[in-house]
Amino acid sequence: MLAIATKLTKINYDYEKLLEINKNVSKSFDYHVIDAETTLLDEKILENLKKAVLTVQSKRMDSFELLEKYASYDFDICVVLGNRAYLSKKEANFQKTRIIDVLEKAITYKNKIWVGTEGVENLAKDFIEKNDLISYYVYGCENPDISSKKAIYIPYVEKMDENILNSMKNYLGRRENYHGNWQDFIVSLDDLKNEDLNKFKDHIIVGYPINQDYENILNFKNKFLGK
Repeated sequence: MLAIATKLTKINYDYEKLLEINKNVSKSFDYHVIDAETTLLDEKILENLKKAVLTVQSKRMDSFELLEKYASYDFDICVVLGNRAYLSKKEANFQKTRIIDVLEKAITYKNKIWVGTEGVENLAKDFIEKNDLISYYVYGCENPDISSKKAIYIPYVEKMDENILNSMKNYLGRRENYHGNWQDFIVSLDDLKNEDLNKFKDHIIVGYPINQDYENILNFKNKFLGK
């Protein structure tokens, strides 16, 4: 299964643009993962999204309210620990165990639940396995030793250049084992080989197009489906 991820910060919270991307992605992909670093609450937007996976940062003060809101729609919900850059000081100081509290609430709803495992692999393992959730990890990080359906987040470009690499500096800097080896964390479609694709044949493959144009989005599908 194939998906495309969109970060609202990268489209400057242009919700009309989000709906346009969602319309195109939902025609060609199984999922559209929307990484809302801040809350996405506009009901006119939410009710028009198709095949969406909405992100809830468990360390946010309003994470339980967001769960309740998103659960009222036909969305999958992805619970992650939370990016400190988008958290208040108080939120950032919450214990990692808060993600389990949020997950316990999440499974009371009918929605399918994904779990971002980066930083909480061991903490969340038993809960994910017991409740048959989807473990969602980042390309370049170790495939977590969790018996579950897997999804992998893969940032990609058609061809890497210095400007694109600079634009991903913060992302790469957050990866624990990054030492200038960008090729281990970002896929260049030009350099992708069949043996690379085979590693993820049982995964939901979530491509994050660093360049957000629709042609680049379709290139990801064509590469992974061999068309």
